[in-house]
Amino acid sequence: MDKFIEYFLNYLQTEKDAANNTIHKYRADLERLFEYLQITDINEISQNHLRDYLNHIRQTYNYTSSSIANKINILHHFFRFLHASGYIKVNPAILIRPPRKKVKIPKVFNDIELEKFLKAPEHNIYTKYKKYGLRDKLIFTMFAYTGLRRTELINLNWNDINLGNKYLIVRKSKNKNQRIIPLHNKVIELLDKYLSERLPLINNALFTGNTNNRIHHNSLKNLFDRYVKISGLSGKGFTIHTLRHYVECYIMVSA
Repeated sequence: MDKFIEYFLNYLQTEKDAANNTIHKYRADLERLFEYLQITDINEISQNHLRDYLNHIRQTYNYTSSSIANKINILHHFFRFLHASGYIKVNPAILIRPPRKKVKIPKVFNDIELEKFLKAPEHNIYTKYKKYGLRDKLIFTMFAYTGLRRTELINLNWNDINLGNKYLIVRKSKNKNQRIIPLHNKVIELLDKYLSERLPLINNALFTGNTNNRIHHNSLKNLFDRYVKISGLSGKGFTIHTLRHYVECYIMVSA
């Protein structure tokens, strides 16, 4: 069965330009599927086999409906590829539907909460973190006023920023398309100060850590958790992802 996984992953890499994280996730899920099924002939896999597997992982790992929907999406991609390529006669996943998605209203900072949160880097009592105060305030101000995703912000370079015309370019987005995002004056002001602090530039990455390498996903989460605590907003359910929803509310109110 490993060869079919490899065929599929090679297809994703060469023809779909899938990210490494996506390849890793698909491989892990498909290996788990075949380990559970213990079937040697790919054409023997049926809808019932796949439903048994999905029920098994839901109960074993206590997956949410959203997580199960993601697993089903992987099965659809995989078996659709096998069927289209002639490796299987019938697509066993074709009639399997994801659970109904529950609409959840995202938690969003209000203006007062956002102001308290963005001032938190100024009130950091730890000396070793104080030198990153301006960087950290800029990071979370950009999240709030641009709607950037974490990976998009991490991948930003200085040549993606146009201070004169007040916009930035996202070159590596989730859907692979580039887009231009206008910059709020609050972001422009902080970017200008941050640039002066970083000169002379020895790294094109916009945001770097203490080793002068591009800032890491885990570092962003740790920073967010630290400043939520400092600002007294713990326990309200805020995350980096919900922070980026602020710009949607800002636009609607300003319109």
